[in-house]
Amino acid sequence: MKPLYPLTFTKADTSLPCQIVLLEESELPQILSFQEYLCSCVQDKDTFVPLSEKEWRFLLSHGFTFAVMPDSHPDRFAYLLGCLYPSDEENLGIDLGLPKEELPFVGHLEIAMADPDFRGYKMHSRMCQLGVERFAQDGKTKYVCSTVSPRNTPSLKALQSAGLECMMEKEKYGGKLRCIMLKKIK
Repeated sequence: MKPLYPLTFTKADTSLPCQIVLLEESELPQILSFQEYLCSCVQDKDTFVPLSEKEWRFLLSHGFTFAVMPDSHPDRFAYLLGCLYPSDEENLGIDLGLPKEELPFVGHLEIAMADPDFRGYKMHSRMCQLGVERFAQDGKTKYVCSTVSPRNTPSLKALQSAGLECMMEKEKYGGKLRCIMLKKIK
């Protein structure tokens, strides 16, 4: 776990000082445990597709993962965002019709998870913005893509706040309807 910087989130008149950290593969057990907990909390199972351990390993070695750690609970994830430089076969640029030579320049906001105890602090919007900023600074990403269930209004709004637009709706992940989102950054 690599500390990056402090960031304070607010909900109504309540401030929540946090640390933004960059996760490493050694945190995989924590990540999987957090994901399992959140899967048990999701009411509409169609809106969230968890990653397998193998997919998390790929993401951690071919992307970056931010976590929000509240100062009041320094060993607990409040929010997690996994960002990925996708493999060719998983690249959302294919769905969007990008030319093959542009696919290496695509980054994905791959998975976002918010602990229900910390919802309402607009972490999702801010962290999606930080993910896009990091892609924009890497010197190679031209397109940031993501998928979201059209029924998942909070996630859709968070992606839109980061500048992503719905380019199409398509069945993905075994028949689940998804908006395929895109932001051009170069």
